[in-house]
Amino acid sequence: MVAVAGDAGRPTPRWKVTGVLREEPVVAFAVPVRDMHVLYGLKRKHYQGFASHQLPHAHEYFAPMEALTAYDGDKNPDLRAMLARASSTANFLNPP
Repeated sequence: MVAVAGDAGRPTPRWKVTGVLREEPVVAFAVPVRDMHVLYGLKRKHYQGFASHQLPHAHEYFAPMEALTAYDGDKNPDLRAMLARASSTANFLNPP
């Protein structure tokens, strides 16, 4: 069960929240995930070791936690470039 905004805290079944099903399912079903990107924030010592010995999957992104929590970190050109590559608009020649 998940809480839905405006529902006064009453739990709403997940199947309703999806907006995909008209009626409650009577058998188990799976909904495929089309796209997923994960950004991991690691402590610097873990980041250094991981970055030098691992090959992340295409949907995984790694950054030192200090870069993610730094004051004005949103202005960090390296972080901005990485997030731009992780964006779904990066898959288009001319984003909409």
